[in-house]
Amino acid sequence: MIRDILIRDPFTLIILSLMIVITFVKYNNQQKFNSFSKIFWNNYYLKKYKNEKAVYYLFDYFLQLNFIISLGLFIYLSNLIYSDIRITYDFIAIIDIIKVIVVFLILKNIAEIGISWFFNIKSLIKLYLNEKINYNNLIGLVILCFNIMLIYLFNPNIYIIIIMVFTILFLKLVGYSNSFILHLKTINKSWFYFILYLCTLEIIPYILLYNFFISL
Repeated sequence: MIRDILIRDPFTLIILSLMIVITFVKYNNQQKFNSFSKIFWNNYYLKKYKNEKAVYYLFDYFLQLNFIISLGLFIYLSNLIYSDIRITYDFIAIIDIIKVIVVFLILKNIAEIGISWFFNIKSLIKLYLNEKINYNNLIGLVILCFNIMLIYLFNPNIYIIIIMVFTILFLKLVGYSNSFILHLKTINKSWFYFILYLCTLEIIPYILLYNFFISL
């Protein structure tokens, strides 16, 4: 794939801005950030801060901002590579992808909260959503690293994209598994509703989102 070094400048601005934000978050919350970075194999952070998300802090907002922008940029780059199109910077296209992600997450969270009220599993879903946000935030740091590799380190191809996508999916699966194990006793009390919830709001929405981006 042919690259023009000049097109890296806008990407550099985005990547550098996100790295500055993450550095700021880590510098001002070192102990919390260190615990947060281990959530895939250590539940200490999730247990300690499980009720904190009732009031969001800059720590959470900044990490979510990185997740959304990094994911949007990754989808944009992946689409170009998948289509075998030369990597170019298109601000409008990136913003459109980010807007779709934001709308998708907002609608999904609203639906999840609504269904949790309907099935009377509010406390379980509240904890689950908080954990999922934390896992997404950490995955956002991984996606940021992937973007850096795609833009600067090598000429990417579809096989590299597939490896990265499966890595992201694997981390998502680990997050789901950890939450499942952490709340297994509670889930057993509402097993049918929880499975129905997962199928309705964790599988179908992502299939629809995947089909949407493939059609772009």
